[in-house]
Amino acid sequence: MAIEERAHVIFIDPRRTKYLTATARKLAFSIMHERNRVADRDFADVRLGIVRFADGDDNHARLNTDKDVDLYPLDKLEAMIASTYRIWQEVIEEREAETRRKRTGTGDLL
Repeated sequence: MAIEERAHVIFIDPRRTKYLTATARKLAFSIMHERNRVADRDFADVRLGIVRFADGDDNHARLNTDKDVDLYPLDKLEAMIASTYRIWQEVIEEREAETRRKRTGTGDLL
């Protein structure tokens, strides 16, 4: 997308409330950087942006850019993603165990 005559790669935050936090934007920008700028030299100078739409009647959009954002290095991103997968695996296993307990009648009676 061209913004002020400069190429941007845009992520649209579809939430109308509880937008991405500054930390979440940093993570998104870091992933966008690796996926676009690093992976394809043609996009090395592209700017990164996150668009969010305001909650309300005016329907205006706000653009956050990666300007002055200290991006996470690739090794940190990989560690964060691996940690997220481990946590989700634990959640899934706990949910499956709870479902099995409920099916066997060993859960709470009330």
